Amino acid sequence: MSSSLESKCGPTYIGFEWAVRKTLEYLRAKGSAKIATMAGDLKDEYMWIVRYLYWMYSEASIPRLVRCVVEELAKAGLVRISGGVVTLVR
Repeated sequence: MSSSLESKCGPTYIGFEWAVRKTLEYLRAKGSAKIATMAGDLKDEYMWIVRYLYWMYSEASIPRLVRCVVEELAKAGLVRISGGVVTLVR
């Protein structure tokens, strides 16, 4: 999954491992959420990536990064996206 993420969104492997782990932890706790809500709720977690791996981007890139991560998780069969709602596959 990481090489696809790197080529699609440009960060390093470690940054996406972090993003994937935090996103899955969030979805395990919530079950499902809108992408926009996830971006707001995970802002502090994702800011680590923005600050250290996405230094050329601003905080405004977080929703795009969240969307990219959940799209890749969906391709891997770990989540389902319906409209703007992401649901953890159990």
